[in-house]
Amino acid sequence: MEQMVEYQSYEEYKQAVNTVLNRTVEDFVLTGYLLKQGRDTDILKNSGYSNVNEFAWAEYKLEATQVSRYIRINDRFSEGGYSPNLQEHYQGFGYAKLALMLTLPDSVAEELTPAYSKSEIQQVKEEIESEEKITDIEVILEGEKEEQRDLNNLEKAIHQLCMDEPDLYLQLHETVRTTCGTQYLKEILAPDGDKIYSVRPQGAGRIMLYLNDEKEEVTLQIVRQGVKEKYTWDAILSYLTLITDQEDGRKNWEEISGQQFPEKEPIAPVQPQKEKKRKESKVTKAKEPRPQKKEEAKKAELPNDIPGQTEIEKDFPELLPKPVKMPEIQKKEPDCTGTMQESEPSVEKAVDNLEKQNPAGSRWEYMKTMGTYAASLYMAASMKKMPHMMLGSAEYWQKWLETGVDENGEKIGKKQSDS
Repeated sequence: MEQMVEYQSYEEYKQAVNTVLNRTVEDFVLTGYLLKQGRDTDILKNSGYSNVNEFAWAEYKLEATQVSRYIRINDRFSEGGYSPNLQEHYQGFGYAKLALMLTLPDSVAEELTPAYSKSEIQQVKEEIESEEKITDIEVILEGEKEEQRDLNNLEKAIHQLCMDEPDLYLQLHETVRTTCGTQYLKEILAPDGDKIYSVRPQGAGRIMLYLNDEKEEVTLQIVRQGVKEKYTWDAILSYLTLITDQEDGRKNWEEISGQQFPEKEPIAPVQPQKEKKRKESKVTKAKEPRPQKKEEAKKAELPNDIPGQTEIEKDFPELLPKPVKMPEIQKKEPDCTGTMQESEPSVEKAVDNLEKQNPAGSRWEYMKTMGTYAASLYMAASMKKMPHMMLGSAEYWQKWLETGVDENGEKIGKKQSDS
């Protein structure tokens, strides 16, 4: 009977687990390497198998998708991309995490550490995918907030984080005003050592902020472009000093946000229970803007005399639809008896049919009844359904503007999903 191994400390136990996990992952990397050898060399020449997938299934019941996953793990995480050895940076992750990280861009995966759980890596994946669903034109149409317009990317990210997380701002407010240096700041922003903040400043798209309390630099990534920038903890402290200049933290937050500090709803008293402290996630997801209801969008109006505002009629007359010649309606004139003569039935019928076919007119006429913000929302929603290759075509846009729509802006004769 084998003797049970007893560990003297947590550190010793954890090291044993790490050793096994690393060995397991290295085995997967080695497996991927061996399968690549079967794919790329003639080692299976005399085996009776025509390819590595056939070999892997017959001998080990590995399906083609599993073979592909092993090979991709080796491609991505082995030394040099074609080696039996796991890169040092990815040691300690475990197979499940690495398999999930295959779906992340290299620029994101390289910022993760083994301290992140599988569910936290999944949250990062969801943030990336959410931003990919938003088009560039939608980001542009959001417009920048006035108070963020002159800020650099780090300052925008910190400003947005403070607006999204008022309670975190109060902690930072107290820390910045009562302590010196960045050590206490690190304890607030990265309490477990590693932390990722995802924020979405208006008009800029998602920004990921990667923090580690042992590193002197922090990494900022603009998700849409994949661009990374390096900053120091002192740079974060310097900007926080500017936005924590008042003694009252709540009033300070209200001044820089232009909103009332959110009050938490009172919770009804319950029988005292032993509360389990919930572990805080190392990933904070971006707060999405509250979607505006269709009725609110139609009511949203902006002044028509904004300086520098583009007027399509004046600035882009070539995009206007050709004037439609309406049938002339004869005026009713009294006859010699003083009674009104009826209009020609054919003319009335033509006008009536036209109104039924196109109660709102062209899409251009429909959009002119809306405010600029509501029209922007309408265009952004429509562009999601358009072929991207046509967005640069003036002829395509002209045809789109001239298309007849109903009172809801939907293309006449088509289902709502087709407009």
